[in-house]
Amino acid sequence: MSPPVHKVRASRAIFIGGHRYLTAFIALFYIHMSATAGELEGLSVTVENGDYGIRIAMVMDAPADYVYRVITDYKHAYRINPCITESEILPSPDDDTVRVHNHSVHCIWLFCFDIDWIGDIVELQEGYLKVDTIPEYSSFDSGMAVWHIRAQGERTWILHHSHFKPNFFIPPVIGVYAIKRHMRDETLDTFKRIECHAKILLERDMENETDHLEKLVRDGRDCINVNG
Repeated sequence: MSPPVHKVRASRAIFIGGHRYLTAFIALFYIHMSATAGELEGLSVTVENGDYGIRIAMVMDAPADYVYRVITDYKHAYRINPCITESEILPSPDDDTVRVHNHSVHCIWLFCFDIDWIGDIVELQEGYLKVDTIPEYSSFDSGMAVWHIRAQGERTWILHHSHFKPNFFIPPVIGVYAIKRHMRDETLDTFKRIECHAKILLERDMENETDHLEKLVRDGRDCINVNG
Protein backbone atom coordinates (compact mmCIF):
# COMPACT_ATOMS: atom_id res chain seq x y z
CA MET A 1 0.00 0.00 0.00
CA SER A 2 1.37 3.37 -1.03
CA PRO A 3 1.98 5.87 1.78
CA PRO A 4 -0.45 8.78 1.87
CA VAL A 5 0.39 12.10 0.29
CA HIS A 6 0.73 14.66 3.05
CA LYS A 7 0.16 18.36 2.61
CA VAL A 8 2.03 20.97 4.55
CA ARG A 9 0.16 23.65 6.39
CA ALA A 10 1.34 26.68 8.33
CA SER A 11 -0.26 27.60 11.64
CA ARG A 12 0.45 29.57 14.88
CA ALA A 13 0.82 28.31 16.67
CA ILE A 14 22.40 4.92 43.30
CA PHE A 15 21.72 3.00 44.96
CA ILE A 16 25.45 1.88 45.11
CA GLY A 17 26.66 -0.73 47.53
CA GLY A 18 29.50 -3.08 48.41
CA HIS A 19 31.93 -4.26 45.79
CA ARG A 20 29.78 -2.81 42.97
CA TYR A 21 30.82 0.75 43.85
CA LEU A 22 33.37 1.20 41.07
CA THR A 23 31.05 -0.08 38.35
CA ALA A 24 28.25 2.17 39.53
CA PHE A 25 30.58 5.16 39.65
CA ILE A 26 31.64 4.56 36.04
CA ALA A 27 28.00 4.47 34.92
CA LEU A 28 27.28 7.68 36.81
CA PHE A 29 30.26 9.29 35.13
CA TYR A 30 28.99 8.39 31.67
CA ILE A 31 25.38 9.41 32.28
CA HIS A 32 25.83 12.66 34.17
CA MET A 33 28.72 14.21 32.30
CA SER A 34 28.08 17.71 31.03
CA ALA A 35 25.90 17.77 27.94
CA THR A 36 28.67 19.70 26.23
CA ALA A 37 31.20 16.90 26.83
CA GLY A 38 31.15 16.08 23.11
CA GLU A 39 33.60 18.04 21.01
CA LEU A 40 32.07 20.05 18.17
CA GLU A 41 34.55 20.08 15.30
CA GLY A 42 32.45 22.17 12.95
CA LEU A 43 28.93 23.26 12.12
CA SER A 44 27.79 25.20 9.07
CA VAL A 45 24.30 26.11 7.87
CA THR A 46 23.56 27.48 4.41
CA VAL A 47 20.42 29.04 2.95
CA GLU A 48 20.49 30.08 -0.68
CA ASN A 49 17.77 30.37 -3.33
CA GLY A 50 15.39 28.10 -1.44
CA ASP A 51 18.02 25.41 -0.83
CA TYR A 52 19.06 24.58 2.73
CA GLY A 53 22.19 22.79 3.87
CA ILE A 54 23.67 21.53 7.13
CA ARG A 55 27.11 20.09 7.81
CA ILE A 56 28.20 19.07 11.30
CA ALA A 57 31.14 17.07 12.63
CA MET A 58 31.35 16.09 16.30
CA VAL A 59 33.16 13.69 18.60
CA MET A 60 30.77 12.17 21.15
CA ASP A 61 31.66 10.73 24.54
CA ALA A 62 29.88 7.45 23.91
CA PRO A 63 30.89 4.22 22.13
CA ALA A 64 30.09 4.00 18.42
CA ASP A 65 27.85 0.92 18.74
CA TYR A 66 25.55 2.79 21.11
CA VAL A 67 25.53 5.98 19.03
CA TYR A 68 24.65 3.93 15.95
CA ARG A 69 21.78 2.21 17.78
CA VAL A 70 20.30 5.58 18.72
CA ILE A 71 20.58 7.08 15.23
CA THR A 72 19.03 4.01 13.56
CA ASP A 73 16.15 3.72 16.02
CA TYR A 74 13.90 5.30 13.39
CA LYS A 75 10.65 4.41 15.11
CA HIS A 76 11.63 6.56 18.09
CA ALA A 77 13.25 9.47 16.24
CA TYR A 78 11.25 11.89 18.40
CA ARG A 79 13.52 11.01 21.31
CA ILE A 80 16.42 12.85 19.70
CA ASN A 81 14.42 15.61 18.02
CA PRO A 82 11.46 17.02 19.96
CA CYS A 83 10.17 18.73 16.81
CA ILE A 84 9.21 15.27 15.53
CA THR A 85 5.70 14.41 16.71
CA GLU A 86 5.26 11.13 14.82
CA SER A 87 7.65 8.58 13.38
CA GLU A 88 6.87 5.27 11.69
CA ILE A 89 8.52 2.66 9.53
CA LEU A 90 6.70 2.07 6.24
CA PRO A 91 6.81 -0.89 3.85
CA SER A 92 10.19 -0.77 2.13
CA PRO A 93 10.97 -1.35 -1.56
CA ASP A 94 13.70 -3.93 -0.80
CA ASP A 95 15.52 -5.66 2.05
CA ASP A 96 18.40 -3.17 2.05
CA THR A 97 16.20 -0.09 2.45
CA VAL A 98 14.31 1.30 5.42
CA ARG A 99 11.48 3.64 4.46
CA VAL A 100 10.54 6.10 7.21
CA HIS A 101 7.82 8.70 7.69
CA ASN A 102 8.31 11.58 10.10
CA HIS A 103 5.84 14.32 10.95
CA SER A 104 7.31 17.37 12.66
CA VAL A 105 6.33 20.85 13.78
CA HIS A 106 8.88 23.63 13.50
CA CYS A 107 8.25 27.09 14.92
CA ILE A 108 10.16 30.31 14.31
CA TRP A 109 8.74 33.25 16.18
CA LEU A 110 4.94 33.14 15.68
CA PHE A 111 5.15 31.01 12.55
CA CYS A 112 4.77 27.23 12.85
CA PHE A 113 5.04 24.67 10.06
CA ASP A 114 3.63 21.14 10.01
CA ILE A 115 6.05 19.13 7.92
CA ASP A 116 5.87 15.59 6.54
CA TRP A 117 8.92 13.71 5.37
CA ILE A 118 9.14 10.26 3.81
CA GLY A 119 12.51 8.92 2.77
CA ASP A 120 14.59 5.82 2.11
CA ILE A 121 17.59 5.02 4.30
CA VAL A 122 20.32 2.66 3.12
CA GLU A 123 23.48 1.52 4.92
CA LEU A 124 26.06 1.67 2.14
CA GLN A 125 28.73 0.12 4.34
CA GLU A 126 29.41 -0.15 8.04
CA GLY A 127 28.97 3.28 9.60
CA TYR A 128 27.76 4.97 6.40
CA LEU A 129 24.07 5.83 5.99
CA LYS A 130 22.53 7.48 2.93
CA VAL A 131 19.11 9.14 3.18
CA ASP A 132 17.02 10.08 0.13
CA THR A 133 13.81 12.11 0.36
CA ILE A 134 10.78 10.93 -1.66
CA PRO A 135 9.38 14.29 -2.86
CA GLU A 136 5.93 13.08 -3.92
CA TYR A 137 5.17 12.06 -0.32
CA SER A 138 7.03 14.85 1.46
CA SER A 139 6.97 18.57 2.12
CA PHE A 140 10.16 18.88 0.08
CA ASP A 141 10.95 19.09 -3.61
CA SER A 142 14.25 17.36 -2.95
CA GLY A 143 16.46 16.23 -0.12
CA MET A 144 19.38 13.98 0.77
CA ALA A 145 21.63 13.31 3.73
CA VAL A 146 24.63 11.19 4.67
CA TRP A 147 25.83 9.95 8.05
CA HIS A 148 29.39 8.78 8.71
CA ILE A 149 29.76 7.15 12.13
CA ARG A 150 33.25 6.04 13.15
CA ALA A 151 34.67 4.68 16.40
CA GLN A 152 37.50 6.56 18.11
CA GLY A 153 38.34 4.24 20.97
CA GLU A 154 35.47 4.57 23.44
CA ARG A 155 34.28 7.72 21.70
CA THR A 156 32.54 8.30 18.36
CA TRP A 157 33.26 10.64 15.49
CA ILE A 158 30.19 11.65 13.45
CA LEU A 159 29.85 13.59 10.24
CA HIS A 160 26.36 14.53 9.07
CA HIS A 161 25.73 16.38 5.83
CA SER A 162 22.29 17.20 4.42
CA HIS A 163 20.64 19.29 1.69
CA PHE A 164 16.93 19.87 1.20
CA LYS A 165 14.51 22.16 -0.62
CA PRO A 166 11.10 22.81 1.02
CA ASN A 167 8.01 23.02 -1.19
CA PHE A 168 6.04 25.13 1.28
CA PHE A 169 5.93 28.88 1.69
CA ILE A 170 8.21 30.47 4.28
CA PRO A 171 7.25 34.11 4.96
CA PRO A 172 10.12 36.44 4.00
CA VAL A 173 9.58 38.36 7.24
CA ILE A 174 11.21 35.47 9.13
CA GLY A 175 14.52 36.28 7.51
CA VAL A 176 17.55 34.16 6.67
CA TYR A 177 19.29 34.84 10.00
CA ALA A 178 16.37 33.46 12.05
CA ILE A 179 16.07 30.40 9.83
CA LYS A 180 19.78 29.61 10.06
CA ARG A 181 19.74 30.13 13.83
CA HIS A 182 16.80 27.72 14.18
CA MET A 183 18.51 25.10 12.04
CA ARG A 184 21.76 25.45 13.96
CA ASP A 185 20.11 25.21 17.39
CA GLU A 186 17.99 22.21 16.37
CA THR A 187 21.01 20.39 14.94
CA LEU A 188 23.10 20.93 18.07
CA ASP A 189 20.21 19.88 20.30
CA THR A 190 19.69 16.70 18.27
CA PHE A 191 23.37 15.75 18.50
CA LYS A 192 23.42 16.32 22.26
CA ARG A 193 20.36 14.10 22.62
CA ILE A 194 22.00 11.39 20.50
CA GLU A 195 24.97 11.42 22.86
CA CYS A 196 22.74 11.42 25.94
CA HIS A 197 20.62 8.48 24.78
CA ALA A 198 23.73 6.54 23.78
CA LYS A 199 24.98 6.94 27.35
CA ILE A 200 21.63 5.70 28.64
CA LEU A 201 21.93 2.56 26.51
CA LEU A 202 25.44 2.02 27.88
CA GLU A 203 24.22 2.47 31.45
CA ARG A 204 21.39 0.00 30.94
CA ASP A 205 23.77 -2.64 29.57
CA MET A 206 26.07 -2.12 32.56
CA GLU A 207 23.07 -2.42 34.86
CA ASN A 208 22.08 -5.72 33.30
CA GLU A 209 25.58 -7.04 33.85
CA THR A 210 25.86 -5.99 37.51
CA ASP A 211 22.26 -6.59 38.68
CA HIS A 212 22.80 -4.31 41.69
CA LEU A 213 23.06 -0.99 39.86
CA GLU A 214 19.91 1.07 40.27
CA LYS A 215 18.42 2.50 37.08
CA LEU A 216 19.48 6.12 36.72
CA VAL A 217 17.15 7.19 33.96
CA ARG A 218 13.58 6.37 33.06
CA ASP A 219 12.59 6.43 29.36
CA GLY A 220 15.22 8.99 28.49
CA ARG A 221 13.76 11.79 30.58
CA ASP A 222 17.27 12.83 31.63
CA CYS A 223 17.83 13.83 28.00
CA ILE A 224 15.05 16.42 27.97
CA ASN A 225 17.25 19.29 29.17
CA VAL A 226 20.57 18.73 27.49
CA ASN A 227 21.53 22.27 26.63
CA GLY A 228 24.24 23.85 28.68
